[in-house]
Amino acid sequence: MLKLFLDKAIQNKNVIMFVTACFFMSGILAYFNDCALIVSFIITVILVILSISRFIHFKYLLLWAFVFYFGFFNASLRIKDSDALLTHAPSDTAITGQITSIPNSSVQGKRKFFFDVSEINGEKTAGRTLVTVTDENSDFSNLNIGNTYTINGKLRTPFKASNPSQFDYGKYLNNFKTHTVFYADNKDCIKESANLTPKWKFIQNLNNIREQILRSHASYLKSPNLEILGGIVFGDDAVAPPDYIKDTFKNSGLLHILAASGMNVALIYGFWYFILRRLRVPMRFIIISGMGVVILYTLMTGLGASVVRAALMLLFVLAGKLIDRDSHSVSLLAFVASLMLLYNPAYINDVGFQLSFIVTFGLLTTAHVILEKIKTSKFSAWLYAELLIPIVSQLWVIPLQMFYFNTISTYAIPANIAIMPFICAISFLGFISSLLSIITPIAKYVCLISDYILNICLDILVNISNFFSNLPQSLIETTHPAVIQIFVYYIILLIITHMFRAEQRKRLTYITICLITLLCLSMINIPNHNLEIITFDVQNADAFLIKTPKNKYFIIDTGKSAYNGGKSQAEVIILKYLKDRGIKNIEGLIVTHFDNDHSGGVTDILTKTNVKNIYLNSINNESYTSKQIYSTLKNSDTKTCLVETKQKAYEEKDFSINLFRPHGETDNENSIITLIEMENFQALFMGDAGFNAYNSIRNDLPKMSLEIFKVGHHGAKEAVNTQMVNELEPKISIISTGKNIFGHPNKITLDTLRNTDIYRTDINNSIKVIANRDNYSVLAYDRKHHKYERIKKYKAKI
Repeated sequence: MLKLFLDKAIQNKNVIMFVTACFFMSGILAYFNDCALIVSFIITVILVILSISRFIHFKYLLLWAFVFYFGFFNASLRIKDSDALLTHAPSDTAITGQITSIPNSSVQGKRKFFFDVSEINGEKTAGRTLVTVTDENSDFSNLNIGNTYTINGKLRTPFKASNPSQFDYGKYLNNFKTHTVFYADNKDCIKESANLTPKWKFIQNLNNIREQILRSHASYLKSPNLEILGGIVFGDDAVAPPDYIKDTFKNSGLLHILAASGMNVALIYGFWYFILRRLRVPMRFIIISGMGVVILYTLMTGLGASVVRAALMLLFVLAGKLIDRDSHSVSLLAFVASLMLLYNPAYINDVGFQLSFIVTFGLLTTAHVILEKIKTSKFSAWLYAELLIPIVSQLWVIPLQMFYFNTISTYAIPANIAIMPFICAISFLGFISSLLSIITPIAKYVCLISDYILNICLDILVNISNFFSNLPQSLIETTHPAVIQIFVYYIILLIITHMFRAEQRKRLTYITICLITLLCLSMINIPNHNLEIITFDVQNADAFLIKTPKNKYFIIDTGKSAYNGGKSQAEVIILKYLKDRGIKNIEGLIVTHFDNDHSGGVTDILTKTNVKNIYLNSINNESYTSKQIYSTLKNSDTKTCLVETKQKAYEEKDFSINLFRPHGETDNENSIITLIEMENFQALFMGDAGFNAYNSIRNDLPKMSLEIFKVGHHGAKEAVNTQMVNELEPKISIISTGKNIFGHPNKITLDTLRNTDIYRTDINNSIKVIANRDNYSVLAYDRKHHKYERIKKYKAKI
C-alpha cells in the first residue's frame, strides 16, 4: 500500500516540486541551526532506505540529496558572521555611506534605516549597519533612501541572547547582512553630494511618490487612520502604525492587515484588471501593464517577504498567461520559495516569510480541497471569501503564532470575517486615490472625496478591532511549542485534508487519532522535584528565578526598567521565559531594595503574572521606581509584606526560604538578604549588601557551609571580606554583572573568593543550578546551541 501511495504521489509534479523545495529548505535550516551533521545523516539514511526498497526512483533520490547539500553550502557561502565594521565596534566614530532602506519607526522622534558604509573615519571599508537617529523636533525629511551621508555617532555591537527564550537581536540583524548598530543625533547626519545610480534614483523617486501620496492624505486623515491606511496600502515596512494600534490589532487577531501582504498584491492587480477591462483595453496590454504595476507596488512597500512572495507568484502566473501556459499552484509556491531562498537564505528566518508561505500553502491545499466539496452550493463563493479563508488561515498559522508570540487570538476568525468588506473598500479606494493623487492639480479634490469615505471605513475597522480586543480572553497566552509538536500538527492537518478526497478513510482516521493523542500527550508537563535556581544575565543588575521542589516559583529582583521607549529586562527576559513554560503564578516576589537595577521590572511582573506575595524593605521609599511599585500594588491583589528583621517567607517539607533585613547606613546595605535551605543544600543571596550588612545579621543566621553564595553588589569592593568567606565557606560564588563603569567585579573581591568556584553572568551568560538531596549541578547558557550546558557537578554534603 505504501508503494502504491508513493508511486501515485511521485507522478504529481506538485508533490515533486514541493518535496524538492522541502529538501532545499532542510539544508538551509541545518546550516542556521548548527545541526548539519545530524540532519544530513538522517536524510541520507532515509534516502538509502527508499533506494534499497525501490519505493521511489533513484533519480529523484539523487536530486533531493543534491538539493539538500546545495541548500546547505549556498547558505554557508552567502551568510557571513562578520564584516569590516565589526572590528571597529564599540567606538565613537564617523561613518560615510548610503541609506539603503526607507527611514522608518513607530516611535516618535526616532528613525531607523540600514546604511551601507563605504568609509569609517575617512578610511575605506565595506559593511552594513542599522542606524538609529533621534530628534524630538524633526520630521526627518532630510533623510531619504539612496542618499549619501556622513554620520557621527556611536558604533556598537547588537546584543545577543544570553538567556533562554530571549530574543537574539544580533542573530536577527545577521539575516539582513548586518553585524553592528549605530546611534546618532539627527543634527550629526550630514548629506554628501553624490551622483545617484539609475537604480537608486528610481527607488528614491518611488519613495518620494509614496511620501507625496501620504502628504496628500494627511490633509484629511489624522492619526491613527493615516498610518492604518498607509500600513494597509504600502505595508509596515514603509509606514509604521503607532504601537497602541498594533497592540489592539494584535489582540483582535487583525495585526496582519497592517502590513502589505499577498492579499494587497492580489487586490491591486484585481483593481487594475477590473478598470482596464471596463475600458476595453486589450488583454495582452492589461497583463503586461499589470505586471508593471505589481512590480512598482512591491518596490514601494519596502520589499517585505510576504509581498515579494505574492508578487513573484502573480508575475509567474501572468507570464504564463502571455505564453499560454498554466501554472500549478503548489509547485509554483514551492518554486518561488526556493527562488527567494536561493537569493537570500536568511529569508527562512523571517517570520513574515514563514507565515506568508504556510498560510498560502494551507489555502492552496486545505481550502482548495474543501471548496471542491462545496462547489455545487450556491453559497460557495461567499463561503470561500467570507468564512473559509479566515478559518483555514487560522488553522495553519496558530502553531507559528504560538511559537513566536506565545499567544492565540481567540476571536481572530470572526474579526477577520467582520472586516473583510471594509478591507476591500479601503484597499480599493486607497489604491485608486493614491494613483490619482500623484497628479498634483487634482490630488486635493481626489483625497477630499476619497478620504471622507475612507475615514468612515477606517473608523469602523478600528471599532471592530477594539470590540474584539476588549472581549474577555481576547488574547490567550500559551507555552512555547517544540518544533516536533509543530511538525506533528501540520502532518495532522495534511492527513485531514487528504481525507476529504480519499475514498478509504478508515486507516487515515486511525492514524489521525494516534497523532492527535501523541500531540496531546506531548503537551503534558511532568514536573520534577528538584530545586532550580536561575541567574538571569541582566548585565550589571540582578534577577533570579527560584523553583522549589514542590514547583512553586519565587523571583528575587527584576533587573532594570525600560529605557528610552524600550522594554524592561523583566519583560524581554524574565516574562518571556515564564510565558514559554506556561508559568503564570508567582508565590513570592522579593525586592531586595529599590535601586533601578534591582526593582526596575517589578511593575511588569506584578501586572503580567499572578504574584501572591511581595516582600519589600520599605513602604515609604521616595524613589521614582518605588512610587511606581506602590501605585501598582494599590490596584492588585498581591499581599505586601514588609521585612523588618527576620521573616520566614515560605516553607515546605525539607525546604524553606528565610529573609533577613539588615539596618545599614545606605540603601545597598539595607538590601533584603535571602537564605534558601533544602536538607543538605544552602544558598545565600546578598542583593547589594556587603560584609557590613552581613555582620549586622550574622547572629540571626544558622551555622552554614554554603553551596551557593550570590555575591553582593555585583562583586564590588565592599561585597565580601575574608572573615565572611571563612564563616560561610561557600563552594560556589555567583556574580551577576556586565559591562559597567564601576569596575565590577572588583579584583580584591575576586581574590577573596579565589578558593571558590566563581561563575559570572558576563562570562558564563545565564547560570542555572539544579539541586536534589544527592547532588547539584551548575549549568551555563550556551548561545550557539540555545540551551543550558552543564559545567560541573557537585556532590551534596553529608
